[in-house]
Amino acid sequence: MTFDHTDAWHPTVNPSARMPIHYLRHIAVLGHQQGILNEYPRHRGGTTIRLPRFHDDRLDVLALPGRLTFAPWWLPANDSEAVARIKGIYDTALARPEPTDAERAVLARLRDTFTTNCTRPGTAPDLTVGEALWRTADQLHRELTPGLPELDLVSLTRSPSRRVLAAALAQVPGGLLPILARWARAERAALWPLLAVATSDQGLPLRVRLHPVSGRLDTEPLPVAGPPTGSRPAPLTEDDLIALLAEGRLIPGSRLTALAETVMLGQGEQVRHFGNTYGHLSAAGHLTGILGAERIPSCPDDGDSWHYADLPLPDGGSYPLHLIELAACSPQAHTAATGLITASLALGGPVHLGRRGDLDARLRSGGARLLR
Repeated sequence: MTFDHTDAWHPTVNPSARMPIHYLRHIAVLGHQQGILNEYPRHRGGTTIRLPRFHDDRLDVLALPGRLTFAPWWLPANDSEAVARIKGIYDTALARPEPTDAERAVLARLRDTFTTNCTRPGTAPDLTVGEALWRTADQLHRELTPGLPELDLVSLTRSPSRRVLAAALAQVPGGLLPILARWARAERAALWPLLAVATSDQGLPLRVRLHPVSGRLDTEPLPVAGPPTGSRPAPLTEDDLIALLAEGRLIPGSRLTALAETVMLGQGEQVRHFGNTYGHLSAAGHLTGILGAERIPSCPDDGDSWHYADLPLPDGGSYPLHLIELAACSPQAHTAATGLITASLALGGPVHLGRRGDLDARLRSGGARLLR
């Protein structure tokens, strides 16, 4: 048996130019179209809309307000509060004076498509918030840059892979919780505040914490729109964590995933990992005594995909192209973007756009040079 775990694509309200390369790399590396949508939340991750502004060829990046602390991507798409929070990011942006008319049209389309995906009869109960948002971006990107391969990314909460991972975590040599506590103490951590995220019996988002010294787990409400609520933490056992994962009510962090993959390798299964590993596979192998975990096929961190085009910043850094600003450009710029994707894939890195003109002109000129 071959087990492929993919955690390379996150839901986001404004996908970057990494998205098309991710699609192409997924097919090239794994040879198939199936994968897991990474709904593990990052601090303010995927919830900020940024727009480029040019002043005498100088690029400034405008970050619109309205960011969430954490986004509950894995909650069902019929969870009205979760949907309202993501829709509110677009509403807040549309209420601002800064977006151009073209950007405003794209923002409204993304908002409306997302909410439709969440409320369409017969569909919403089978999707998560993250899946609904990914499908929204996928649809628009496919229109702008035709020819991208189709992927079938699903939430781990709905994938049979969750049971495979849960079964592996139940068989960690030495026990899951003792190994995790040793790992955290080796990192000199006073607390792992986000070992996993889960859904409560009442349908609320939770974060799972590990206390290394006592070797115990607990949960508390995930701070979605602000600081922690001050609710009293609830204890969680090792068996509880594994059961929540098997039931589709838990999204494991990268350390838990690495442990599960390492256990599967030790059982003689073939395992591949498409996405970042942060050195966790090597650590998991060392802690469990399972040889070869560091050789589980995976891409170097941030080597699974990259931005196909970026723009120079005044400080010498770069700003990646994003979906909203690309969609606000002309059809000629969209055609040029298709050429930039092909060129970037061949280069193995971003194509650096010029320093003159607005975004549309930079895309057209950059694409024109590549298509000659």
